[in-house]
Amino acid sequence: MRIHLFLAVGLLTASCATGPAPRGAPAAPVARTDWAPLTLPGAFQFDFDSASTGRTHRVYVAVPEGPAPAAGHPVIYLLDGGEHFPTLDRLTRALPKLARGFGVAAATPVIVGLTYPGDPAHNEQARGEDYTPPAPDLSNTGDRFSRKQGGADRFLDFLKQELEPALASRLPLDTSRTALMGHSYGGLLVLHALFTRPTAFDTFIAGSPSIWWNDRYVLTEEKAFLARSARAPVKARVLLTVGGLEQKPRKSAGARGMLAAERRMVDNTRELARELAEMGGGVEVRYMELVGDDHYSAWLPMLNRGLLFFSAPSLLPGAD
Repeated sequence: MRIHLFLAVGLLTASCATGPAPRGAPAAPVARTDWAPLTLPGAFQFDFDSASTGRTHRVYVAVPEGPAPAAGHPVIYLLDGGEHFPTLDRLTRALPKLARGFGVAAATPVIVGLTYPGDPAHNEQARGEDYTPPAPDLSNTGDRFSRKQGGADRFLDFLKQELEPALASRLPLDTSRTALMGHSYGGLLVLHALFTRPTAFDTFIAGSPSIWWNDRYVLTEEKAFLARSARAPVKARVLLTVGGLEQKPRKSAGARGMLAAERRMVDNTRELARELAEMGGGVEVRYMELVGDDHYSAWLPMLNRGLLFFSAPSLLPGAD
């Protein structure tokens, strides 16, 4: 099945109207009887019933044009695919032309967007469970909305043990070159995967990770990861991004500003990047603070930076 994106009538009314309406008159409706849905070429979707999570997942897949490399296509697994997949798909389609313009090599990845079918409220609850680590105590995580949490391991089992083999049976994939990319709770899941399953992916892209969750429980996992890595070094590439305004948003007065300061999004991410960089060895760490972005806009540059970090790192800002 192809993925359809429908144009918003409210955004098109002005451009489709034959002339300005009289002052105070209601805008004429836009006739859509002869319109067709906008389709993302080369993009498909299917639903997958997971034995690991016990729920149905919707999977979006974008396949690059042309023949696959001899080893297969690299893969980016994108969390919150319902929101972010179309943007990353378009960025990926533009990657070959960008790389040619700068004379660099870039292997265009398959993009696998992970989301849920059905009711948005139900899907938010599923996300709250699937993207949070299985901490021993989940009684006071700081999440006021998710009724059930701590299902990250079940979700990763679904991704690696169920979904990836199913995709590899249909597509030429290079499963040695895979990335996990996520923002916010998605970034938290990326960190959990890095600290508990560092060989599951070779690249980890965490945008605005919710390190604050459950009294920064994920940093407990980091300590165990650092201890294990000191004994048996691991190899991984890690990109951490955060919006420069996430700790002090534009409208920072009142409860919103107090919560942002308490969660320390910028400080937490910067400090984690420094600690991981000090590991040395086979762990490559890049930290990017996205100037002028807050939590609700930082996902967009994260997608672009994450794609370049995975596929063409010499094109990242500051790579010179």
